Amino acid sequence: MANAVMAPELRRFVAAKIHSIPMLEALLLVRSRDDGWATVELAERLYLPESKVAQLVADLVREQLARIDSGRACYAPASVEIEQLVDALVATYSRHVVAVTELIHSGVGRQARSFADAFVLRRDE
Repeated sequence: MANAVMAPELRRFVAAKIHSIPMLEALLLVRSRDDGWATVELAERLYLPESKVAQLVADLVREQLARIDSGRACYAPASVEIEQLVDALVATYSRHVVAVTELIHSGVGRQARSFADAFVLRRDE
């Protein structure tokens, strides 16, 4: 179903950058407010423990979708292209919730990330 409602580049973006539905929901909230969100505020809105939300925010930062500014999570896509993909994701998610959630739950993203991680060179510390 996701293939029918999402462009290939959007499917690739979701598979590579969005690890879970809570992460997607956190991204949508962070994107919705210019002054950002404190972790406690996000936790209240997402009905999740602060520790889980802190990890979601860290994931958004690692995926270059957000930044921390004065202790608040702020929307900060790394490029115009990523911003456009997030905009397309928001529009698609509002019309095709099931297709987007099925793609995220399918494990395709986890498999792609695991494969990509195999090629990351790490320094021994």
